[in-house]
Amino acid sequence: MEKPGHLGLSAAMQMPILTGRLHLGGRIVDVADFYLPFDKAANFPWKDHALWFYSQMMRWGDVDHSRVNAEIALGSYRPDLYREALKPLGVALPAANAKVEGALTKTTPVGSARASLVLGPDGFFDGKVFDPEALDLASLGAGGEKSRT
Repeated sequence: MEKPGHLGLSAAMQMPILTGRLHLGGRIVDVADFYLPFDKAANFPWKDHALWFYSQMMRWGDVDHSRVNAEIALGSYRPDLYREALKPLGVALPAANAKVEGALTKTTPVGSARASLVLGPDGFFDGKVFDPEALDLASLGAGGEKSRT
């Protein structure tokens, strides 16, 4: 039974979310890997996630594109601290800090520290990819504003 201080949802409402057994239009659909709290580096603080969120804030006009803003976004994700905290547990940790999002179409073994690590498919609904290298951070001047050269 749920506790009032938590989600406030019944077990019947939570179980499809946790198990991936979804009730859709009168039928039940089993979705593998629907909810991954830690498997396949699901909660690893990838630097590209920070840049993707930043790119969406720029897209919708919430922030201006500047070196300072990009550095704030990048600094908010700390894979170094994550690795330091989990290293004693022998958890499989990615060797890289960033990756191209949406490029994996199947389960893929990757380089990791201490243990075997497999990443799952990471496609976006629209089939596009997000390459953090394409964010054009190089064109930002030292003052933070985009160069006009």
